[in-house]
Amino acid sequence: MHQRIVCPLLIALLALTAPAAATPQVGDKAPEIKIAKWMASPAPALPGSKDGEKHVYLVEFWATWCGPCIKSIPHLTELHRKHEKDGLVVIGISNEEPEVVADFIAKKLPARKLEMPYYVGCDDESTTTAKWMDEIDTIPHAFLVDRAGLVVWSGNPLGDTTEMDEAIRLTLAGKYDVTTAKQAAAARKKYEELMGELQTAYQAQDKDKIFKTLGTMMDIRPKDAQPYLIHREMLRQFEMDEQIPAWDKKLEAAMQDSSGGLMDLVDVEMRKPLAERNAGLLYRSAKRAVELSGGRDADALAVLAEVQCQLGMLDAAIASQKQAVELAAGPLKDEYRKVLTYFEEARRLTAK
Repeated sequence: MHQRIVCPLLIALLALTAPAAATPQVGDKAPEIKIAKWMASPAPALPGSKDGEKHVYLVEFWATWCGPCIKSIPHLTELHRKHEKDGLVVIGISNEEPEVVADFIAKKLPARKLEMPYYVGCDDESTTTAKWMDEIDTIPHAFLVDRAGLVVWSGNPLGDTTEMDEAIRLTLAGKYDVTTAKQAAAARKKYEELMGELQTAYQAQDKDKIFKTLGTMMDIRPKDAQPYLIHREMLRQFEMDEQIPAWDKKLEAAMQDSSGGLMDLVDVEMRKPLAERNAGLLYRSAKRAVELSGGRDADALAVLAEVQCQLGMLDAAIASQKQAVELAAGPLKDEYRKVLTYFEEARRLTAK
């Protein structure tokens, strides 16, 4: 299923610490990559090497013991299969021993119905990790490198999927220039600083500072659901519930052209007790997310089907889930088939 970044309790976001600045910075030349052992075939080229300019690279640092890293594997697999023909080379680098990674791929991945068809290698005595990740203390972390060998995006490949995917698309098309990338990186850094300020304001219960900071965060990322959702949670916590209906309308309008934002909104609504859900907001958001994808996003269709089922629209749920099954690949296809079977059994039970 879609890996959404919104926590079950929105306020938990305020306890997060912003990641340190990345090394290298956006616009810098990508450092050398040294691999002690590739798990299967080696990458066709590396940044800065012969033929390196023929490719765009997504370089991810991960580990077999890292839960979020494992959660990012399906999306990296999807990106590899979708864009390999366009010149994207996805590389996963671990600084663990080769036998540890090999055992994980051979035994634990199949048990999870996962695979890593992209290029996976073990660092050469951590030299690559030291050059790329010196100031970053969390994984997974990924770097996008253009054909000129410059880093044009850096971030969490699990949490920033919409932003990362768009950067990949534009870089492959030769339309993601370094100036734009630097501006995006500066905005991301400012956003992270504001998250720290928000945490401090919340700990002090400074209501005015909280709402002012959230407003600035929305200005920086107008299509990101996170600050809007935190704002709504703050309205509830500060007993300003009468403002929530109007805020919901503003939130829905702001997310109309953001599939990721709409999916986050659906996720939050679905986690609420039934008595607190806004059925109209839930259904419209899920339906709009499918519309934005042109009906070609299996994940969005599966989410819509789940919403339709929850709202008692079983026939519609079955139709949406069938489309999701048709579009899905790999382990997701099996998962979606099982969900479809559940919907069909539910319809049989209600027909009796």
